Amino acid sequence: MEKTYQPQKVEEKIYRLWEKGGYFTPKIPASGRAGKKPFVITLPPPNVTGSLHTGHAMYVIEDIMVRYQRMKGTSTLWLPGFDHASIAVEYLVCKQIATEGKTKKEIGREEFLRRAKKFAEKSKNYIRQQLKRLGFSLDWTREAYTMDEVRSRAVQEAFRRLYKKGLIYQGERIINWCPKCQTAISDLENIYEEEKGKLYYLKYGPITIATTRPETIFADVAVAIHPSNKKYKHLVGKFVPLPLTQRKIPVIEDKAVDPNFGTGALKITPGHDQLDFEIGQRHKLETLLAVGFDGKLTKLTGKYVGLTIEEGRKAVVADLEKEELVEKVEEITHNVGHCERCKTTTEPLISKQWFVKTKPLAKKAIEVVKSRKIKIIPQRFEKIYFQWLENIQDWCISRQLWWGHKIPLRGVDDILDTWFSSALWPISVFGWPKKQKTLPTFIPLLSEKLAMISFSSGLLEKS
Repeated sequence: MEKTYQPQKVEEKIYRLWEKGGYFTPKIPASGRAGKKPFVITLPPPNVTGSLHTGHAMYVIEDIMVRYQRMKGTSTLWLPGFDHASIAVEYLVCKQIATEGKTKKEIGREEFLRRAKKFAEKSKNYIRQQLKRLGFSLDWTREAYTMDEVRSRAVQEAFRRLYKKGLIYQGERIINWCPKCQTAISDLENIYEEEKGKLYYLKYGPITIATTRPETIFADVAVAIHPSNKKYKHLVGKFVPLPLTQRKIPVIEDKAVDPNFGTGALKITPGHDQLDFEIGQRHKLETLLAVGFDGKLTKLTGKYVGLTIEEGRKAVVADLEKEELVEKVEEITHNVGHCERCKTTTEPLISKQWFVKTKPLAKKAIEVVKSRKIKIIPQRFEKIYFQWLENIQDWCISRQLWWGHKIPLRGVDDILDTWFSSALWPISVFGWPKKQKTLPTFIPLLSEKLAMISFSSGLLEKS
């Protein structure tokens, strides 16, 4: 025996032997034949963004489970596949293009998609080899990809059904916008990090408000107080001057206002804040934008137009101080959203996008857990699950990118969020929506109704 183990001499040979022998491909029981329930895991599909990372070490746990079940004689399936990772791949390909001194718009959509496909295929091949070299006992005869023909058909069918039921709609709502990637991103891709900032106390006539974003005052449409606010109660229904403008805005009251924040009075900017948007909807207020999708101040801001947010903030505060409208400034630490990919500070913006109504889907996902048709292990996590679903917001599914599944409607250039297809993974890998013999075999409980509940749960995870 050699003193040093040399895996490269034996491991590839062993894995080829396993594959050739079909040891990871389960035998499908004859139709109607009684027997043990199969054991099935679909591999959480790794993104085709280059290679595996340390987080994929979790696959070891799945490998242990499936090998244990095979040794027990159970019909066992561990199904592999890959995720096309729209925003991640687009970001990486754009970085490659930038090294040539070009942008994706300069090379055009067709050339960009050709490069993205080539990049994804190269990543897929490398990751596949990594998974094999790690010895994972996956059934490669069933390999799937979130952008292959079968999965594409599933995406189109799921969109069609949800759209027909009125669960997909187009509307204007506050979304997370990345000024650099130039697309909407999900809440999970909007990473909050602590940053040092300033809280500015500004005079709106007889009312003082506190804000971290003085550059957005031009899009203010009201000042709101909590109904219990005695200090400013007498001003409700009246108008106060908006600093640095010729406008006056109304004072309103709303229970959503935190009476303990700042002075207890809140500037309402429906176009730039989720809470403000909701208050604006209740009070039928106008929606204005002081910051555009390019991350710069808009024409609404007058002489500040074209300035970046930081430049605009400095200039606006300087002018407010000249007008003696700054009561005080406090140093604070607060959470600021950043794009998970490019790390750019994100902007909450009102935007016309495509959304999935999540409340009806959440209701079904709650019911199947409460009825114990689906079990969460350990059970104590049910509390978090229910709290999350009971407070869920509609999910923005449209992305202003080129790489991914196009929204299947005429005249729409946007693509779908990656998770629209990933949510279908547990059923699309078995050929859904086409009826497949293997679907009831490997997932006995997955009737057509439960299939869509499974889909709902997957969708909700990303909303």
